[in-house]
Amino acid sequence: MIKPQSSNHYQIIDKDFNKTIDVPFTNIHSYRGNADFIYMSVDQESPSLDNKIVEYNRKTQKYKTIFNSKIKLPSVQGIELNDTWLLWVDTDEQGGYLNPYFMNLKTQEIQPLTKENEENVTNDFPILIGDYAAWIKMDRKGEKAEVMLKNLKTSETISIFNLNSFTFRNMSLSAKDGKILFTDEKDHFGYLYLYDVKSKEIKEFKSSFEFIGWARLLNNQQWVYLTFDDPTKSSTGDGKLIFYDSSTNHTQEVVSDMLDVNNLLTDFNNQVFLDTNAYKYYKKFKIKDHLLVEDGWLEAPYLFRYPAENNIYIFDQELNEKYKLIIQSELPN
Repeated sequence: MIKPQSSNHYQIIDKDFNKTIDVPFTNIHSYRGNADFIYMSVDQESPSLDNKIVEYNRKTQKYKTIFNSKIKLPSVQGIELNDTWLLWVDTDEQGGYLNPYFMNLKTQEIQPLTKENEENVTNDFPILIGDYAAWIKMDRKGEKAEVMLKNLKTSETISIFNLNSFTFRNMSLSAKDGKILFTDEKDHFGYLYLYDVKSKEIKEFKSSFEFIGWARLLNNQQWVYLTFDDPTKSSTGDGKLIFYDSSTNHTQEVVSDMLDVNNLLTDFNNQVFLDTNAYKYYKKFKIKDHLLVEDGWLEAPYLFRYPAENNIYIFDQELNEKYKLIIQSELPN
């Protein structure tokens, strides 16, 4: 990731409140929001990349630091947010020392999610699901990986699944409606697993494809995922976007023979956004009659990344030679 020039600070534009403010941050890499606050990992006079987490008050346009990195050359990132909890990861610019933390929004108490700087262990970026956090723990020495679940109220931590493989495709968890979705590979087929946090039951779904990943839950019975080329062979560019409805046991190839995917996102309205090298903008999809159908484009120029959670969209764009973080509860088109 390239840092913006130090003279080019960010501007926050909150369209819901019709407010604009300049902030002294030369980079904002990770961010999540709700009706009242935006939480951001920012670079403020950092020797490296993002060095702190700040809380931005949407009503007053004021901000405060809630966490400073403990690492010499920091790259704080991986923010997740719900009504009760805030998660983030303190890491360095090389992606080492992944130390996740969580904060109770009511008490403002910050605790480490896992043991800090644990030797030979990497705890990948966690996600939130109610009062729980889930993540993939990798034991580099033992060459094994497992999906972990922690109750943030009681600190009880359990392993819910041992992965057969851990590649960039499988290092992704998705949660919604009390369920956690993830992928794995065995016997030359890809599998999807749906874990119920309340009942602790897990369901297995076999894919017709071997190399799958980037699974995203739309609701507790429908999801999307991507297929990939055989990593041992030359790329053919025939990756696919797959939609699956577990209530009807129907698999739909939504997009076939697509080039590399830059991003696959979902939002709080069960919409899907696909960004590939073939498209100028994000292609939108929506659910209709148990199928995923095209629904135009998200025409947001110079868009770096954006989350769409908690009924809030946050867009990171470079407009008129100025870096802008745009907050709104509706899509721009």
